[in-house]
Amino acid sequence: MAQGLAEKGIKTHVITNGNCVEKEYFIDDTPPEIPSNLIIHFVDPDIPWHIPYSELYISRLLDKILETISKYHIDLIDTHYLIPYGIVGYLASKIKGIPYIVRHGGSDIKKFIKDGVFRHLLRNVIQDATAIITDEKNRGLFENINSNVWVLPRYTPDERFFKPYFISHEIPTFAYIGKINYYWKYKSLDKIVSIFSGIKEEHKLLFVGQGKGFKDFSRFVESSGLKSYEFRKFVHPASMPNLLNNIDYLLYFAQDNPIRDYSNIVGEALCSGVALITDKAMDIGEYKRYIEIVSSDQIITLTLDDIETAQKKIRSLIKDRKGTSQYNSKAKYDFNSYINANLEIFNEI
Repeated sequence: MAQGLAEKGIKTHVITNGNCVEKEYFIDDTPPEIPSNLIIHFVDPDIPWHIPYSELYISRLLDKILETISKYHIDLIDTHYLIPYGIVGYLASKIKGIPYIVRHGGSDIKKFIKDGVFRHLLRNVIQDATAIITDEKNRGLFENINSNVWVLPRYTPDERFFKPYFISHEIPTFAYIGKINYYWKYKSLDKIVSIFSGIKEEHKLLFVGQGKGFKDFSRFVESSGLKSYEFRKFVHPASMPNLLNNIDYLLYFAQDNPIRDYSNIVGEALCSGVALITDKAMDIGEYKRYIEIVSSDQIITLTLDDIETAQKKIRSLIKDRKGTSQYNSKAKYDFNSYINANLEIFNEI
């Protein structure tokens, strides 16, 4: 989004702690060139040891945004995720008097708002925001706290990059892409391993992910008898189109996941023509609202509790595959319109 705004001529500053996240989540990939009016500001990676110790992300982000405001003319603060960025925007606005927007992620809703965690703090963050940007499903959570709630389509992939290339792969490639945290079974990774442990037909299986549960998961894989697999680290978001163009099937399951929110990677994969292998718990309707899926064959549903039947389906996909398996799906709401919708909100403010 920041790049899209910069391409519209908007001077855009990004304040990020991406340079000092936990080593398990750090993306060690070469970032692309960016427009000259898009400036990235990293927080100070070095903080002194102190008692009681914490990573001080809110303090570091707040100090960096205040430094940026002191050096540049800033008209608006746009925060993504309530914690910690919404809190930082709230504090910076209180200190400098600059309006701020609050956006949220699915984990914000499930882990904090619905469970009442930090309810007093977050109520103030939401209540004092100049605007709240949310989706249709969650608008009711905010409308009784803030009267200026805007509903926009969920994240829209840039069709200039996320599009089918119809590359023919000799060997079909299946991939899981995402975090591998302590609770990796919530992502049904154990079931993926169980299914593919019984697949002898030629294929590639990729696990593109990192996280605090990676060592535990890798030990599980090694003890499972799974033969054909490869671990890869996260790639920079700008490298995601190339990754998706080199896989045939994205593995994404919902039934064991307590947070069933819209997945950006699923949207990107569908727009890139990649087939989605999922389960009955997956709300495909939410994706069809934003993406024109031209063939029902692009969505493949497995019954995860019946491993043998799931294996038969995977074998048939490998056996019956002919050349490219990519589909000509596309977003109903183009990226330019998505950026313009955000600019309309900015101009209203």
